[in-house]
Amino acid sequence: MKKLATFIIIAGWIISSTSCSKKGGPNPDDTSLIKGGARGNFNSGAGSDGFSEAGDLALGGEPLNNDLQDGLELQDDAWSGGAVAGADDQLFPPVLFGFDQYNVAPEERPKLQQIAEYLQINRDSRILVEGHCDWKGTPAYNKSLGDRRASSVKDYLIDLGAESSRIEVVSYGDEMATPDADGSVASQERKARFLVLK
Repeated sequence: MKKLATFIIIAGWIISSTSCSKKGGPNPDDTSLIKGGARGNFNSGAGSDGFSEAGDLALGGEPLNNDLQDGLELQDDAWSGGAVAGADDQLFPPVLFGFDQYNVAPEERPKLQQIAEYLQINRDSRILVEGHCDWKGTPAYNKSLGDRRASSVKDYLIDLGAESSRIEVVSYGDEMATPDADGSVASQERKARFLVLK
């Protein structure tokens, strides 16, 4: 009888300790990228409010929710270098993205070629790439999507020969988006914007 009682106590201790081993892990409800449901359903086409994005998919790339399982983390608002040279130094047009997209579309790539050439000529200049989103979606989701947009632009610039150390990225998500904007306004807010750093 003592052996049975000892076994039950030890078994109970093992079960309770293993079930608590993930105590400090993330709660799925607190993660920034939630597929489906009310917190982040980004299926293309008309949403529950009738806001259709079908025409914007021509800008290319895969939807973010096809690639959500790769450990994407929110980026800190702070970026690591230098002061912005000023609004007058927005020398380059923004790269636009389709709804819920982060890949650089073929028609947007010449803009990045221009920036890569600028960095080759101006060896002391650095570029800040800001990732922006429209108003649709949760702030956390848009923060991650904006980071993806800025990072994909940085990767493309590196492929064109730009030095990684001269390109900073920051995500503003939907912080600067127009609330309840119509499709034409929202399509201009899904972008990567460029600032020349001092």
